[in-house]
Amino acid sequence: MDEIVNPIVKSVWDKSPRWESVIELAESFVARGSFSSLSFQAFSSTDSPAIHLGQTDKEEGCEVDDSTLYLVASLTKPVVATAVLIAVQDGLFSLNERIHHYLPGWNKGEKRSITIRNLLSHTSGLPDQLPDNLEMRNKHATLDQFYQGILDVSLDYTPGTQAAYQSMGFVVLQKLMEKVTGVPLREYIHRKIFKPLGMTNSYLGFVDDESADVILKRVTHVDIPEHLQGNAGDWNSEYWQKLGVPWGGMLSTPRDMIKFCVDSLAQDFMGPTSVISPALAIEASQNQLRFFESMNSRDQTHRPWGLGWRHNWKTHRETFGDLLSEETIGHWGATGCVMWVDLSLERACVICSTNPSAESRVCLIRLSNAIHVAMEEVDCII
Repeated sequence: MDEIVNPIVKSVWDKSPRWESVIELAESFVARGSFSSLSFQAFSSTDSPAIHLGQTDKEEGCEVDDSTLYLVASLTKPVVATAVLIAVQDGLFSLNERIHHYLPGWNKGEKRSITIRNLLSHTSGLPDQLPDNLEMRNKHATLDQFYQGILDVSLDYTPGTQAAYQSMGFVVLQKLMEKVTGVPLREYIHRKIFKPLGMTNSYLGFVDDESADVILKRVTHVDIPEHLQGNAGDWNSEYWQKLGVPWGGMLSTPRDMIKFCVDSLAQDFMGPTSVISPALAIEASQNQLRFFESMNSRDQTHRPWGLGWRHNWKTHRETFGDLLSEETIGHWGATGCVMWVDLSLERACVICSTNPSAESRVCLIRLSNAIHVAMEEVDCII
């Protein structure tokens, strides 16, 4: 956990007994084997120190530190969504335009009605994954091959009538962005998001294999569930980590991701390093489902989505935290990561681990709860 931080920041958080309790709780999770690697950082008026616990399995005795990279899985989606919104604010397209105006093959059946807003709000009718997802990954399919599979797949429902998680919609967004901007999505995100926010340890795919090999040595391995072990395209494979899938292939750190989260808090003003305008920050966070005439009431009221961001579903098993306000947005990552932004209290948190969320969800929520309460104490100290 030793690192160089602003001494003023360090003293503020160190004065909080509840923050010390957070660290003790996290240490207990690692000690009992709930996580082999666990890192987190919070923001409430100011950044907390980044906490790193456990070891990577790259070499025996290698401790997790500030240079350790995590495969953050679906925490990638809000980043890709933000890139799309930057293109919107730059006038390259608008949210209610239909994708078939830009991409051939979509002007057929109910697919012709799919809009960019549908893709960002999980209301497109596309499936979460392709039926042969694992087979494609084991064969090291390209992103173009995934896209072709999406073109051929049937919709699960009429666009705009339901909200169902659809990772495959983000492959379509990648194709759209590259068609309109003329550059690879990873390059656009680096230029428009990573660079201005100072996210120097974040990557979405690689072009140069030599530089990739150096960077990938810093990635801590996910604890692959037993039923998925032996797959050639699993989370720990070189193929997957280099591919940069737009629905979940980003490599990053809590320190970088907290910068991204904090930027989404700037809804009242546009700071010198903000990547999207206040108007778009507000649009990204509000419940999009209430704007669809044919949306079913359950999803509209109890399972709302913003644009790339999910609201905090209080009674869902993957709530971001029991104590968070109603005005909280965030996202889970299947590899054992979670991030959230409380818009009303202007707080944010990023937790990265190597234990898939299906196994570690309860511990992550408990840690999230403890962090949120520590933030209240830190704000009182400040």
